[in-house]
Amino acid sequence: MDVSQLYELLWGFAGPRVVTLAAKVGLLRALAQAPADAPELAAALKLDLPATGKIVRALCAQGLLAVEGDKFRLHPALRKHFLPGPDDLTPFVAHAQALADRWGAGLEDWLRSGAEKGSTRAGDKLAAFSQGMQAAAALLAHQVVEALDGLLGIERVLDLGGGTGGYARVFCSAQPRLQVTVLEVAEVATLGTDSLVGTELGQRIHFISGDYHHSEFPAGQDLVLLANVLHIEKAAQAQALVQRAAASLAPGGRLAVVDFIIDEHKRENLMGALFAINMRSRGDTYSEPELRAWLRAAGLAQLRRVDLPPAHWLILGQAPADPPDYSTSV
Repeated sequence: MDVSQLYELLWGFAGPRVVTLAAKVGLLRALAQAPADAPELAAALKLDLPATGKIVRALCAQGLLAVEGDKFRLHPALRKHFLPGPDDLTPFVAHAQALADRWGAGLEDWLRSGAEKGSTRAGDKLAAFSQGMQAAAALLAHQVVEALDGLLGIERVLDLGGGTGGYARVFCSAQPRLQVTVLEVAEVATLGTDSLVGTELGQRIHFISGDYHHSEFPAGQDLVLLANVLHIEKAAQAQALVQRAAASLAPGGRLAVVDFIIDEHKRENLMGALFAINMRSRGDTYSEPELRAWLRAAGLAQLRRVDLPPAHWLILGQAPADPPDYSTSV
């Protein structure tokens, strides 16, 4: 790294704040709907015109906006993600801004002592967080469906810590016979249940309240999903959870781990390394050798890795088709 690269790194905080602000005030949604110039945007959104011009130019420089004559429009690949609907990432962008606001708080204290101030989400904050996670989950869920051959032959899925059903909704859309059980803490399970009232998915996605470390898991699952769950846990607890999840599989069933990519020595993959800091002392990002060792120890074989851009991977393991019969003794 040279001084120029260091300079760009230190200014790295600014670009994301421009994006999150543009989403918050509705600028990205407006430009996803139709081209507009800065005066039109400022008038429609009740913004300051010179400030709007600067924000729009910065978004162009970052590659989010395309220029059409004297007007701007959101890049085609991003449009569906800022329009109302299942692919809308606006809630996740809001979560990213909130995360940035608090990320540095207490960081030095944690580095010096290993301790951190506890924080909990409830009420409106929990609902907003769950909505953001649901939007982000949908992005990866489509890739997981593809990696699992469209979920062909899978009818029963257990989603541990599955939020308000981001993966479950995408899975059910891909496979019409699928039934998904989502185990979550009580308040999140209630949010998920309420969000599906009166919908067809309400008959196919079932939320149960519980703690995935202690609650009994329904047996005979074709697929058990641990998506962005293991990084919340310390290594011993994460491995124990893998063991419990594997035990709920039907013969030939598969366990799917979705989490942040991190290299074996945990010093080359930037996103994985930063997310480990994000978890402070509560959890970590785990390497492929660690995850594979845990799946093997749980009795799973045919291990496979699939990368899920931009920053995740899928690690799969399969239960034996004919497990040993220990019901009789010799």
